[in-house]
Amino acid sequence: MKLKYIVSIILFISVFFISNESEASENSHFFYVKSKNTDVKRSDYRFPYIKGLEVKIYPETQEFVAGSIATFTITLTNKNKYPISVEYPSGRQWDMVIYSGASQIFRWSNGYTWKKAHHSIPLAPGESRSQQLSWVSVNRFGAPLPQGIYKCVGLATCYPKTLVSNEVNFRLGPPSVVKKEIIRTRLNQAFELELPRYANDYELVWEIFYKNNDNRIRTTSRRINPETITITFLPRRIGHVEFTLYAYPNSLNQTVALERRSYRIEVE
Repeated sequence: MKLKYIVSIILFISVFFISNESEASENSHFFYVKSKNTDVKRSDYRFPYIKGLEVKIYPETQEFVAGSIATFTITLTNKNKYPISVEYPSGRQWDMVIYSGASQIFRWSNGYTWKKAHHSIPLAPGESRSQQLSWVSVNRFGAPLPQGIYKCVGLATCYPKTLVSNEVNFRLGPPSVVKKEIIRTRLNQAFELELPRYANDYELVWEIFYKNNDNRIRTTSRRINPETITITFLPRRIGHVEFTLYAYPNSLNQTVALERRSYRIEVE
């Protein structure tokens, strides 16, 4: 009888320790990556799949009207050769930050709250998930932000660490847009663009911003006429060039262009 009691006690202690060990394992945030051969076990900051996740952000367009809604798309892609489960500590899965120079001027998640709800979303090899986030390009008084170049960064707020996307530059521009004009010309054959000299009782200064040039064309002269401004260009290499002309009031304020005109030059 004593032997039976001893065996019963040993079995009870064994079951107790096995149960506690199992419960501790469930609560320790271990991640199992399913591979073809076996399950690979990793602890909190050794998640092997993190290196295989790629985060990209793209603006809806390279230029937005200052004061309008700017929309961006964040994409999370599994670059691993095996399926994974991306873990999130709460309901927040994405975030976005806007910079003016080195200063952060907007963070999408500010003002929002999420419940703590640890969950995971599966991703097959090569599979992507995307989300669109928007930003209203105004200051705290509701006025349009200054025109110019801004920077955006996307975030995938997964566990155990937040993943940061590429940086993308975009421009806030003036509201008046003239449809892009395509001009075809020949090598070493000069051509001219005629632009208005005045708008809204302001005398204008036209500034050129090249999207791509590679010294294919250059400006040779600017001629001021009674009502217009004539800019002369000289093509120097075969190919195409894209640029935008911004009309600023004739002052030192370079943040309030009144108009923009886009051109594509085909040099044959």
